[in-house]
Amino acid sequence: MADRRLVCLAALGLFTGCGGGARPPAKEARDPGGTGATGAGAPTPAQGRVLTGADDGFTGRLEVGQTARLRLPETGPEPTAQGESVLLIPLSNVTATGHREWELRAVREGTTHISVPHPPTPPAKLTFVVP
Repeated sequence: MADRRLVCLAALGLFTGCGGGARPPAKEARDPGGTGATGAGAPTPAQGRVLTGADDGFTGRLEVGQTARLRLPETGPEPTAQGESVLLIPLSNVTATGHREWELRAVREGTTHISVPHPPTPPAKLTFVVP
C-alpha cells in the first residue's frame, strides 16, 4: 500500500512540475570582458562616458545628438577618426588638468572608428555605432 502511494506521489510530481519549478530567465551578461559589448552582441550605450587609450577594443552606441568624451595625456599624437557618423571635436578650454579632451558627437547614422595612438604600443581602437 505504501509503495503504491509513493508511486502515485512521484507520478503526480512529474505531471505537475512539482520539485523542479520554473526557472527564472537567464540574465544578459553585461560587458564581461570590459570590451563595451553586451551579452546579446549589441554595443554598450556610450552617452556621457569618458574614454581613454586604455579602452582599446571598446564598441559603443551613440544616438544622433549624444556625446561621449575622449581624454588623453597632455602630450602625444592626436587621435584620428575614420567614418562620418561621429565627430572628433577638440576641446580647447581644458586647462591645468594634465590632459587633452575631445568631444565625440554623433551626427548621423553609421559607424566611426577612432584610433588613439599611445606609443610605443599599437594604437587603441574605439568603435562607435550610430543607429
